[in-house]
Amino acid sequence: MIVLDTQAWLWWLHAPEKIPARTRKLVQQGEAATKLLVSSISVWEIATKNRLGKLSLPMDMRNWFAAARAYPGIAIEPLAADDAIASTELPEPFHKDPADRIIVAMARRYGALLVTSDEKIRAYRHVRTSW
Repeated sequence: MIVLDTQAWLWWLHAPEKIPARTRKLVQQGEAATKLLVSSISVWEIATKNRLGKLSLPMDMRNWFAAARAYPGIAIEPLAADDAIASTELPEPFHKDPADRIIVAMARRYGALLVTSDEKIRAYRHVRTSW
């Protein structure tokens, strides 16, 4: 199982060449096995950034999401209460971004590899990452 963080998901859908070749191969294998997960908090992040004009999507948000969730091999994971709680109990030090904390908590719950370009997450020794 592989968890894609928000940026990795966007790049996977729109610019997979931005993901390093070794990690891109892992994601392709996860996609083929229908083992890619994206947290619903990533949907919230994308919608928020789109509304604020910080992220441009190729179509309106609702149509984009309909297309994104239909992408093969990816499941959108609802926000679990356990992940919300676990995000507040992560071993410190870790940065304070609530969305990143929830994504990390979800990856830890599944024992999954987290694909992320975020250096702070990659430096966090309490979750397995790839980039």
